[in-house]
Amino acid sequence: MSQETLRRVIPQTQAMFDAYGVLNGDNDIIHYDDQFAKDRGFRGTLGHGLMYTAYVCDLAAKRYGADWHYRGRLTVKYVRGVCPGDNLEVRLEPDGTVACQSQFDTTLVGSATLA
Repeated sequence: MSQETLRRVIPQTQAMFDAYGVLNGDNDIIHYDDQFAKDRGFRGTLGHGLMYTAYVCDLAAKRYGADWHYRGRLTVKYVRGVCPGDNLEVRLEPDGTVACQSQFDTTLVGSATLA
């Protein structure tokens, strides 16, 4: 197992939010209508939280290999919304700590470890 910090930067787009919504069936307007989201105090439409969880799981699978699929333990807390135009950095530290960070703020924290 690698003991380096794994990281990936993923620019976020509305097309990604739309495609993920089709995959998971989430039709909540907050993910699709920019003005609706802004009227509620957000910078724009919000990405799907499970999309960011999947980014974390991708790094965990790279770190732990096949064991991740059988013994993986994931905890996450969504801290802030992610909007189109955000450059999201996803990190998995050697101790299993995970975080997603946009150029504006931390968006997700948690851990990805093996049981």
